[in-house]
Amino acid sequence: MADHFRLGRRRFLAGATAASTVTIPLAFGGRRMADAQPNAFASLIAAAKREGTVVVDGPPIDATREALTRGFEKAYGIPVAYVSSGSSQSAARVRAERAAGKYLLDVFISGSDTPTMTFLPNGWLDRVEPILVAPDVIDRRKWKDGHLLYEDDQHTILRVLQFVTPELAVNTKLVKPSEIKTWKSLLDPKWQGKIIAKDPSISGAGASLTSYFYLTFGPDFVKQLYKDQKPILSRDARQAAQWLAQGNYPILVGPDTTLVVQFQRLGYPLSPVFPTDGPAVLSGGYGLVSLLNKAPHPNAAKLFINWLAGKDGQEIFCESILAVSLRNDVAYTSVPSYMFPQKNQKYLDTYDYKFVTEQRDPALGKARELLGL
Repeated sequence: MADHFRLGRRRFLAGATAASTVTIPLAFGGRRMADAQPNAFASLIAAAKREGTVVVDGPPIDATREALTRGFEKAYGIPVAYVSSGSSQSAARVRAERAAGKYLLDVFISGSDTPTMTFLPNGWLDRVEPILVAPDVIDRRKWKDGHLLYEDDQHTILRVLQFVTPELAVNTKLVKPSEIKTWKSLLDPKWQGKIIAKDPSISGAGASLTSYFYLTFGPDFVKQLYKDQKPILSRDARQAAQWLAQGNYPILVGPDTTLVVQFQRLGYPLSPVFPTDGPAVLSGGYGLVSLLNKAPHPNAAKLFINWLAGKDGQEIFCESILAVSLRNDVAYTSVPSYMFPQKNQKYLDTYDYKFVTEQRDPALGKARELLGL
């Protein structure tokens, strides 16, 4: 099972060479080469300003909408037309638009499924890697492990977020976190009927968690947890978090981290729990960035992606969405410490391309069949 838990594959910038080779061109006009990227960035800014606007489909979160639109316009004076219909709805809209010969969207910021499973195979995207020219973006020293991370091997979809997401939370007035040290602790008969669980029949993050259980612990665990323990299955993340906060139920499997933090800040006795008998889970949240081909504002789109991948853009983005950047120079003020990945910790990266495209759905299908869903 080790292959299932390998940290997401690292996709290095194409053409990266050892540091010792970088100095060779200096004898052949190296000064001009050193200035090439800043000059390219300056040219991009000028071209983007001439286009006058950029259309971005991003997270359906008001704080993120405000942060990104205000931040980019403040930086470059270019207004952002921001739409946030949600990933699956975005795919349907773009499909209909393109079928009608309309190309209205410039940039797509999303989770893993829609760009990877729909936009990319349908040929709607241009590669992001060649359009990254901002000096602080292409400086590999600014990124985790010394390189940018792409979702796909062709470096079409840029990934900018990676963080630990707790998949279990408890109300500490009703349950001590030490009572549930392992996932298998949830199978204790005393918890029967006292667990809220994300409905395994829905798509998205709930699907990844169910697949995780099936791949990690096998079919018997899945059946015991989702059927024998008689959990309350929820499709409403806010309602589930509220039930936990109010003490209606002591345990929540598959919590929305942002909601848990919000209730904690309101004084409710909630605590995330990280069971020790399985790898912790890494997510990318809304951290995949795609460039639409035939974009109506191609230069403004490229500039927006460079800004979003830069330090200033990432600080604004991460604070608005409660996430951790793959950049190593981002300052945080409100992101909980447990969301930061740690060295020598075993993780399952649910945004790894192989997990998303090869492992997750077959495991999910078997789990759903087992549960009669």
